[in-house]
Amino acid sequence: MEFLKEKILHPRTGVFILLLFIAGCSMWGSFTTYFNRYYNAEKAFDEAMDEIQLSQNRELFAFKEDKIPAKANKNFDIVIKNCSKILQFNQDTKYVNESIYMLGKAFYYKGQYNKALRKFQELDGLNDEDLMLENRLWIAKSEMQMRNFTAGLQHLDQVKEIAIANDEEDIVFEAYRTEISYLIYKENYSKAVQIINELLQQPLPDETHAEVTYELGLLYVTLNDYENAVAAFQRVINEGSPTFDIEFKSKLEYAKAIKHLGKVDEALELLQEMRDNTKYREYWGKVDLEIAQIHLDKDEPKLALELFTTIDTAYKKTESSGIAAFMRADIVEHYYADFDSAKILYDKINSKLAPEEFKLEARKKSVILKRRREYTDRIISSKKEEVYLVDTLQFQKDSLAYAAYEARRDSAEQVDRRIRASQGASQRTSNKRSKTPGKRNQKYKFVYEEDSLFTYKPKMPKITIDSMNTFIAKNEYELGNLYFTDLNVLDSAYHYYTDILENYPNTNYQARTMYALGSYYLTLDENEKADSLFREVYDNYKEDPIAKAAAVRLGIDAATLDSDPAKDKYIQGESKLDNEEYFDAIDDFFSIYKEYPKSQYAPKALYTIGWIYENKLFDSGFAADYYDTLQTHYPRTEYARSVYNKLKFYRRRMKAIQDSIALVQKAIEDSLKLIAQQDSLAQLDSLSQQDSL
Repeated sequence: MEFLKEKILHPRTGVFILLLFIAGCSMWGSFTTYFNRYYNAEKAFDEAMDEIQLSQNRELFAFKEDKIPAKANKNFDIVIKNCSKILQFNQDTKYVNESIYMLGKAFYYKGQYNKALRKFQELDGLNDEDLMLENRLWIAKSEMQMRNFTAGLQHLDQVKEIAIANDEEDIVFEAYRTEISYLIYKENYSKAVQIINELLQQPLPDETHAEVTYELGLLYVTLNDYENAVAAFQRVINEGSPTFDIEFKSKLEYAKAIKHLGKVDEALELLQEMRDNTKYREYWGKVDLEIAQIHLDKDEPKLALELFTTIDTAYKKTESSGIAAFMRADIVEHYYADFDSAKILYDKINSKLAPEEFKLEARKKSVILKRRREYTDRIISSKKEEVYLVDTLQFQKDSLAYAAYEARRDSAEQVDRRIRASQGASQRTSNKRSKTPGKRNQKYKFVYEEDSLFTYKPKMPKITIDSMNTFIAKNEYELGNLYFTDLNVLDSAYHYYTDILENYPNTNYQARTMYALGSYYLTLDENEKADSLFREVYDNYKEDPIAKAAAVRLGIDAATLDSDPAKDKYIQGESKLDNEEYFDAIDDFFSIYKEYPKSQYAPKALYTIGWIYENKLFDSGFAADYYDTLQTHYPRTEYARSVYNKLKFYRRRMKAIQDSIALVQKAIEDSLKLIAQQDSLAQLDSLSQQDSL
C-alpha cells in the first residue's frame, strides 16, 4: 500500500502534466499550421513580391499601381487561400496577425482595395505593436487608391509624424512618396515641390536622395521654372551619388533645360560630348533625338529630318526609333505640307516600339489626314460632275475622249499580246532544241500608261445641280474646318470658306461658313472684318443656331434672339391660317414685314404669304410676287434659298409664255402686213387694168 501510495501522483503534479500536455498540443498545432499553411503562404508571398520588384519599371512618384505579373497574381491567390484557412481554422496560433497583414497586401496588389482596407483595419484593431505603424501606412495607401483622399492624407500625416519620431526611415520615405504621388496625380505641382523639398531634409540613402532630386528637377520643368530645374539637375550631377541611369537622365534634362534658357549652343555641345562618350552608348538614341530637336528648333527642318530618319533606322526596336518616326511625320506634315506622305509615316508608328502617347497621337493624325483626303477627293469629283450638270455637251466630249483612250489602250494590249505569243513560240522551239525545260510562266499583267486626262469613265450625276452644290459646300465647309482647327493651315481654310461664299451662296452652309470665316479673321487680329461677318450672321440668319454664337462674339445677349416683338403676331397669323382664314392671315403676315422688317419673322412671313397663294389660293402669280420680294430684301435667308429654284422655274416659264405671245403677235403682225401688201398689189393691178382700157 505504501508502495502504491508512493506511485500515486500528487494532484498538483497531475495538473502540471495536464498543462504541459495542453501546451504541447498548442505548440504542435502551431507547428503543423506553420508547415501546412503559413509556410506555403509566406513562400508564395515572398515569390510574388520578388516578381513585382523584377517586372515593374515604375516611376518613383507614379500614383496608379501597375498591373502585377500573372505569376505574382497566382502566388497571391495561394496567399489568400492559405491565410484565409489560418484565420478560419487556426485562430489560436501565433500566425494570425501576420496572416491578416499578408492578406491585406495580397488584396492591395491585386487591385481589390476595399478588401485590403478591411483587413488592414481588422489588424489595426488587434494593437500589434510590431505591425501597427506599417499597417497604418497601408491603410493610408488603400484609402488613397479608393479615392478617399481626405482620409488617406490624414492617415499619412499621422504615419509621418510617428515614423519621424521613431526614426523609421523606410516608412517615412514611403509615406512622403505616397503623398507626393497623389499631388502630382492631381497636377498640384507647386505643392508637390514643397513636399519633395521636405522629404529631401529627411535622412535618405544617397541613391534615393539623387533620384528624388532628379524628380524635383522634372517638376520644375513642368512648372516652366528652368532656372530651378537646372540647379536641381546640377546637384544630382555634381553633388549626388546617383545610379548610372539617373546620372544620364540628369545630364540629358540639364541640356534640355539650359536650351530653354537660351543656351542653345552650350546644350548642343554637351549633347555632342555625351554622343561621343562610349560610356553612354546604350543611350545614344535619346541623345540623338535631342540633337535633332535642337536643329528643328533652330528652324533647320531639312537637317532635322535627316537626323530623325537616321535615328529611325539606326535604333530599330527602341523607343527612340518610334519617337523619331513620329517626328519625321510631323516635319513632313507641318514644314512640307505633304499630307499624304505624312499619313503613311504616321501609320507606320503603330508597329514600332514607341511610347503609347506617341502612338495615340499618330492614330489621331492618321484619321485627320484620311478625312482630308476623302473630303478633297469628293470635292474634285463633285466639281467635275457639276460641270456635266451645267454643260451636257462637255459630258459628251469627255465620253468621246474616254472612248478614244479605251480604243488606244485595247489596241496596245492586242499588240502586246501578239508580241508575247510570238516570243512564247520562239521560247518553246529553243527549249526543244536544248532539251531543257522552260521556266514556268510567271503571272503577267498588262499595264498601259498614257499622258491623258481621260483615264476614267465620265459619269453623269443622278442628282440636281442644287443638290450637287449643297454637297460640294458641305465638303468644302468640313475640309475648311479641318484645315482651320486640326491642321492649322489657315490659308487653305480661307480658300475653302471663300469658295463657298462666292460660288455656292444658296446653300444652308452660308451662315456657318460666314461665322467660320469670321473666326479666321479673329486669329489674324482683323477684328473689324470678323465683327462684320458676325453681324451679318446675327442680322440675317437668326433662324440658324449659329446666330447665337455670333451674338456671343458681338457681346449681344443671345437670349434676345428668342424675344422678338413680331413673334406674337406671327403666331396669330398661323392660327388664322389653321382656321383657313387665308386673307386675314396674309394681312397679319404682311404687317410683320412692314412693321418689323428687321425681325427674324419678316422673311418667314413673306415666305408664308407666298406659300398660301401657291398652295391654298392657287395663284402662282401672286405667290411669285411675294417670293420675289423675299429674295430681293432677304436674299441670304434660308427662306429665300428654299424658293430660289421655284422662282427661277416660274420666271423661265413666264418668259417662255411671253416669248410665245410675242411670236404669236409677230405672226399676226406679219400676216396683217402680208394682207396689206396683197391688198396694195390688188389695188395696183386694178388701176393698171383701168388705165389699159
